[in-house]
Amino acid sequence: MKHSPRRSLSLAGGAAASALAVLGLAIIPAAGSSAATGTTIASGPSATTPTIPDVAASTVPTVTVVAAARNRLTPVYESATATKPLKTFDNRLNFSGRHVFLVIAQEGNAYRVQLPMRPNGRIGYVKAADVTLYQHDYALKVDLSDHTLIVFKGGKEIQRETVAVGQAKYPTPTGSFFLRELAKPGNPRGSYGPWAFGLSAYSNVLQKFGRGDGQIGIHGTNQPSALGTDVSHGCIRVKNAAITKLAQTLPQGVPIEIVA
Repeated sequence: MKHSPRRSLSLAGGAAASALAVLGLAIIPAAGSSAATGTTIASGPSATTPTIPDVAASTVPTVTVVAAARNRLTPVYESATATKPLKTFDNRLNFSGRHVFLVIAQEGNAYRVQLPMRPNGRIGYVKAADVTLYQHDYALKVDLSDHTLIVFKGGKEIQRETVAVGQAKYPTPTGSFFLRELAKPGNPRGSYGPWAFGLSAYSNVLQKFGRGDGQIGIHGTNQPSALGTDVSHGCIRVKNAAITKLAQTLPQGVPIEIVA
């Protein structure tokens, strides 16, 4: 049987998370696990992208347009007219089975998008022919000082949870990011809980963590007593019942604003 090249789950979550990667515990890809997939909209060279809200005017967008990889390999570019890729994303290396990018605007036959790569907030371009567009009305906000995660739908709050965040020496990065992928850890009672969302965000301190690259995530926990504190290596921990609900509700590409 061929082994999948899909990477090991190694989010910058906490000391036990490192052990998960080192021990090589099973990670079950979560492709198709998320209940909501958004509404597919017209895409391609001749399509017109729906109006994108001015995120500077509101940290809680009521609609988000997402570009999902159409093929196994998706090149991204520095400009709309560039011919040499900046990077090529491989769907086999995404736990959800496809890479997604947040659409900012359309420029000719390309979309200007937010990329899930360092440095945080990196902007690039994908060709319209390489992606399929969909839209949804979910958004997340994490307040690090209040240790809260808020879920919005259509701009209205529908869920609020207490979370654990990064320690002072391993702070959770602030800024505008998105849900990049969804993974189902092999042990639902382990340090990641039953589900883990990988974000487009990366630790500003840890370039490597376990066998991973310092990617930040939102995941469950086997230490619920630590919720409401600064205890992780940068990840956002939430109770297992909450992460299960989020996994069943949120599609890939949900914007998340993390504030101090």
